[in-house]
Amino acid sequence: MNQKKTIIFLLFLLAAIPGLLQAETLTVAAGAGYKRPLMEIAALYEKKTGHHIDAVFGNMQQIFSQTETSGKVSVVFGEKSFLNRSTLSFSSFHPVGKGTLVLAWRKGLELKRLEDIRKKEVRRLGIPDPEKAIYGHAAAEYLKKSGLSKKTEQKLITLSTVPQVSAYLVSGEIDAGFINITDAIGIREKNGGMLPVPRDHYSPIDIQAAVVNGFEKKKEVTDFLRFLKQRESLAVLKHYGI
Repeated sequence: MNQKKTIIFLLFLLAAIPGLLQAETLTVAAGAGYKRPLMEIAALYEKKTGHHIDAVFGNMQQIFSQTETSGKVSVVFGEKSFLNRSTLSFSSFHPVGKGTLVLAWRKGLELKRLEDIRKKEVRRLGIPDPEKAIYGHAAAEYLKKSGLSKKTEQKLITLSTVPQVSAYLVSGEIDAGFINITDAIGIREKNGGMLPVPRDHYSPIDIQAAVVNGFEKKKEVTDFLRFLKQRESLAVLKHYGI
């Protein structure tokens, strides 16, 4: 009889294991321009805690859509104003850092000033989609405020995300492009250089970790948010200019 009870208990335990493991998995979503630092932080978190993080990246419209339809995303990383404009409900916001817009260019090209994008050597100028990516929106603001919109509109190529602009730079398909400093640091060995865009030429980029409503009491969420404030995470964010 005791043996039978033991077997039943073991079977119950085995059936419960997948659920327990799933509870330890956290799903986060973020703008594609933050992929490098978040993947490094996720790796550090998993190594330290043994808990896995699933990460989803894309432009913010893709992120909002996937978060809404999947029902699995607990935390969304993005710019505060973009997050506020979404139809998603968030229980809390946690500051991560400030975003910086830069102009980067391909190897073999030398630009000394931002205004050099007017030069004939810059035939193709990449920009993330201003409607879907915060750095595309910031770049469009800069071009307008600097008076460069009309002078560059014929060479402007709109791409989906920051990493797509970076990929086109590395491959030489575009001559220069606007990306965030985070991605520019990630490809610095493969591009020709970068220049920061003056912050007074675009709206502040306030990067936040937003907790999706309904996930605020999950232990894996609070544990991860706590880890974001620890030395290891802060070092990664600093390295990537956040």
